[in-house]
Amino acid sequence: MQIAQEAPAVPNRFVPRSGLLGVVVAGVFLLAPPAFGASELLPVVASTTVVADFVRSVGGNRVVVRPLAPAGADPHTFQPTPDSMQALASACAAFFNGSGLEEWWGKTVRSVGRKDLSMVELSKGLATIETPGHTHGVHSHNEGSDPHVWLDPVLVKQYADRIREALSRADTAGAASYAERAKAYQAELDALDAWIRAEIEKIPVGRRKIVTFHNAFQYFAKRYGLTVKGFVVASPGKEPSAKTLADLVQRIKTEQVPAVFIEADFNPKLLETLGRDAGVKVVTNLYDGSLTDGPPADSYLSMMRHNVTTMVNALR
Repeated sequence: MQIAQEAPAVPNRFVPRSGLLGVVVAGVFLLAPPAFGASELLPVVASTTVVADFVRSVGGNRVVVRPLAPAGADPHTFQPTPDSMQALASACAAFFNGSGLEEWWGKTVRSVGRKDLSMVELSKGLATIETPGHTHGVHSHNEGSDPHVWLDPVLVKQYADRIREALSRADTAGAASYAERAKAYQAELDALDAWIRAEIEKIPVGRRKIVTFHNAFQYFAKRYGLTVKGFVVASPGKEPSAKTLADLVQRIKTEQVPAVFIEADFNPKLLETLGRDAGVKVVTNLYDGSLTDGPPADSYLSMMRHNVTTMVNALR
């Protein structure tokens, strides 16, 4: 059931993206949603490529899914384009992670002016981990909650249920198909969870410690018995101070953290310097909020398997 995303990679998301919502063509906001016939594919949008993969996994060949933020784009700071706004204006349903992940989502939806648009916040009520230092400049996660819920595949099973419910409301004739596919996808998530647990067991207990560039792996760490010993930035878009880095280097040494990790679409130079100063391995090819155009992370399932294999190899 893994379905590859077809979107160009956008490198180096550490630098905040520019662009103003106001440049979007005003005519986009005047579009009416298309009529949806029984023989037509259900047009839906997703905020990110990861969310789009979830929707495709449940929707199958009854839906056509457009991710607004393309492969490689930072879901926190993405700026919608006229094309992505038009896709949103024409959709029958819109799925987003929520819990403050997509800073741009609320303004974008308001700009489109579709009061009839069905919107589904997949992480609602599931974002239960607080994120330290959650406010950075213009970025603020909702009430200090960590929105990276999807990095726990057990919680993604609830995403699948919410997608099934929303698609069934929009396309009642497809309800049985959506239920069958959601159940099958949840079985794949259970298999993924079991595989991850077996892989993590290969890491000596005393070495199950991680430091990351972006503070995104708390749910993953909680589920699988790892400890997040630190991070460079709580969220993308703000460079850390020299003192922050010096303190983190000392913590890595004191805690004897085996390796530090950064997602592939961030600039690795800062973490490479940190790793060199701390004298530990630097791993630069994890993924979290965006899939890739082809391997190694062209679906959520492949992304998680890649991340786990990479972590286990670095920490053993």
